[in-house]
Amino acid sequence: MALVTEKPVKVFDLSEIGRGYLLWGRHYTWDRGRAGFVTSATEGRLVVQYHPGIGNITNHFIIPVQEVEEGQWEIRWSADLSEIQGFNASLDSGQQKPTEGAGNNDT
Repeated sequence: MALVTEKPVKVFDLSEIGRGYLLWGRHYTWDRGRAGFVTSATEGRLVVQYHPGIGNITNHFIIPVQEVEEGQWEIRWSADLSEIQGFNASLDSGQQKPTEGAGNNDT
């Protein structure tokens, strides 16, 4: 029995998204998405800070890479809103589908 084994794992590509990026995310259980700023980006999770509409309060939500890979999230992000990237995974196959409106300024 080997002490160390190799295992392929899914991780966020940190050259595509990082701290300070604008992000809109919608978990499949939410009726609408939330927009905010990425405050932490690691290979395993994204933390997004957003304004919930209550006075001078902010809140956050966490996007684990495993849930994205399983197709539980629809995500759009941008460094400066000049180009918007999108990810919408199918719940059945886990394959990436292009997000409508991604890459243009119509969204």
